Amino acid sequence: MLSSEEYQETKRQLRNITSTGKLRQTLRRSLLHKLKEHDYATKFTPFEPLPHTRFFINRITTEPVFDQIIKAATTSNEFTIDTESVNVYKSRNEPALIQVQIILPHDYSIAVLIETHHLPSDDDVTFLLFKKLFQILFSPDKIIYIWGSRRELIPFTQFGLFSEEQVNHIKSINLQNQFKIFWKQQHPHQPSSTTTNNCLCETCLGKNPGNSWSLQDAVAHELKEYLSKQSTLENFNIGLDLNLFDMNEKKKQYREQLVTYALHDCFSMHKILINMKNKNFNFSLEITIKIPYDMMESISSSDDEIMFSQLTPPIERLKNDQILNINQETQLISSPTYQNSNWKISSTNDSKSANQRQIQATPSQPDLAHTQHSQSTHDQELQHKTQQLPAEQRKRIHNRSCTLKQRRRYYQSEIIIKNIDKRFTIREIKDILKYQNVSFYAVNTSISSRTNERTLYIGIRDITKLSLYEHETKQLFTSSYFRQFQRMKRLISHPNHKFNQNVHQHHHHI
Repeated sequence: MLSSEEYQETKRQLRNITSTGKLRQTLRRSLLHKLKEHDYATKFTPFEPLPHTRFFINRITTEPVFDQIIKAATTSNEFTIDTESVNVYKSRNEPALIQVQIILPHDYSIAVLIETHHLPSDDDVTFLLFKKLFQILFSPDKIIYIWGSRRELIPFTQFGLFSEEQVNHIKSINLQNQFKIFWKQQHPHQPSSTTTNNCLCETCLGKNPGNSWSLQDAVAHELKEYLSKQSTLENFNIGLDLNLFDMNEKKKQYREQLVTYALHDCFSMHKILINMKNKNFNFSLEITIKIPYDMMESISSSDDEIMFSQLTPPIERLKNDQILNINQETQLISSPTYQNSNWKISSTNDSKSANQRQIQATPSQPDLAHTQHSQSTHDQELQHKTQQLPAEQRKRIHNRSCTLKQRRRYYQSEIIIKNIDKRFTIREIKDILKYQNVSFYAVNTSISSRTNERTLYIGIRDITKLSLYEHETKQLFTSSYFRQFQRMKRLISHPNHKFNQNVHQHHHHI
């Protein structure tokens, strides 16, 4: 909690921010976060979890401890799951911790902290017990509650404890979306009187109806408790189990602070879940819709962004034929997977498969007819659901549909170049392609959460030149090309030189 002087100083800084651009936004968010923490800490009592027992599982966990946890997970049908990651400068967050709460009768639970940076070797017998635990958790007779999408588990597949396919088939409930529906049902707008306004609808609370609820806000308004988020950016990969290392009292206290923070996210979901059940809320499972790979991101208009700027609410680019999780609150709809022939040529900057090529052709007529029939039925179901949504959300769905159709058209003929150098900006890529006389609709890049490799996607205008363009571009955008490209830019310092001239001279020196 801030002192009176600190509180006033924070408000003064917020009023007088002089920075511009991203720095201004970051500073503003930081100051607003401090004020919010102070206001909640002042107004509400600290969050208090229900009775529980906690376990750490890591490289020193014994088989008897695993047996206890696995037995509890086998007998339970409901779980909450949360994750923590570590911020990495100018890179993707590094997955560090998985928190699992095994919900037992009489509001009791077992909390398990899985320290993914302190696992045993994969040939150790206990590593198989890790995998067995997740097989039980992800089995079809279990329900997992998560504040957000189960997709946040995907980065953790790199540790080999479970697969992406297992994550896709989890029987999960997005408690964040469900709580939003619950709040609207419980708190419709109430007209204010001349003396009081006790309305608790989202608008009267000052919340944008189009935004999701943070867990902290939900705990504050539903439980009347303060859930601290002050440790959000801490290092959850250091080893939280006090038995992992010898440490002094200060380090022990710091780890206990992080453990409390991590577990309170699961425990608070549990208490919210109990409240929702007590008020007879009907939960909906996450629904999955397959959306073609080349429709996963918006078309870039940014010159310096690696990833696409978002035309509508953001979607994370995943892998081929990725599954997106939606429910009745969804703001996405899918377009038919097959309406035209979608041609792709895939190349790579990996020397092992530099000439590898994959061409996807039109499906057979029976398959096409079946797919279109299934899609038509599915679209009718989605249309019925969207008619029940508010006008603002229907508008978002319409906008997203238009964006997907445009994206599908732009990437109908596509060249995919894998493992390109991450330092190329979108503008540089476009200018290089223009110099090569590659006629394209749009370009896009993505970075794999598994391999950290960057892949380039080029939507080609003329399908008849697809093979020619693939041949002309397959040696571009490598690290070697980038280094020579930068050297040439430094050498050419005459102010009248244009960027395309630089590219031209650079190209002929390769």
